[in-house]
Amino acid sequence: MASIDRAAVTFDLWKTLIFEYGNKSNSSKRAELRTEYSLDALRDFGEPVDQARFHKIFVDMAEEITLGHDSGTDAHFHKWVELGLSRIDPDLPYRIGGSGITHVGDAIDKAFLDCPPLLLEGSLEILNQVHSRGLLIGLITNTGMTSSSAFTAWFAALGLLPIFDHMVFSNDLAIAKPNHLIFDLTLEALGVIPQRVIHVGDNIHTDVAGAAAAGITTAWVSGTTQTDLPFAVKPDFTLQTILELLPIVDRWLGSLDR
Repeated sequence: MASIDRAAVTFDLWKTLIFEYGNKSNSSKRAELRTEYSLDALRDFGEPVDQARFHKIFVDMAEEITLGHDSGTDAHFHKWVELGLSRIDPDLPYRIGGSGITHVGDAIDKAFLDCPPLLLEGSLEILNQVHSRGLLIGLITNTGMTSSSAFTAWFAALGLLPIFDHMVFSNDLAIAKPNHLIFDLTLEALGVIPQRVIHVGDNIHTDVAGAAAAGITTAWVSGTTQTDLPFAVKPDFTLQTILELLPIVDRWLGSLDR
């Protein structure tokens, strides 16, 4: 049951806490490793697959997933893996079965863990400072071709895992931001009411509009985007990076009836 005393800050992940640098060279390298490791996994099941075909199908699928997120939809991680394999050969998922699909999924996750994005320097300290104010911390992230298990393992290695009181991944729920349900479920798990939550994220559509539709205060991480652009939904607060977050959190806390 939600408490009227608790308050929370929820965070987006990509382009808020973690980033790709160098003209997405890290992302390209990860896609190459994903293909390499997945083909090895398929060969373990006696299924040789053309490298270029696999690579293109899964790169195109990543774009398809992003488009789905814009409308608030997603699918479970292994369903995406199965769909990609079926586009290579409609019978391929049936031939390798559930264990084969899981094996390929593990290979895709290994590529992420071997070539992860970068955590914004200083963000771990900011999160700790937010926690020190007695606030709960949640994560609400739209995910691509990476499982929540891989993210959890990576967070543990970075020392992030203990900071989050609850984490929600779109490909666990098959719901994505801006769908208000993903915010509702997060707040229910944290035990807080929308009026005592501020959501921090970079995407005006999925983070700001999505959180606002759920009755949540919003803080937009603008990055290098012009802050005077005409948006249908205006954020309550604007900051360039989360390194500027603490004064905003303190100002927001001061506005609450505590």
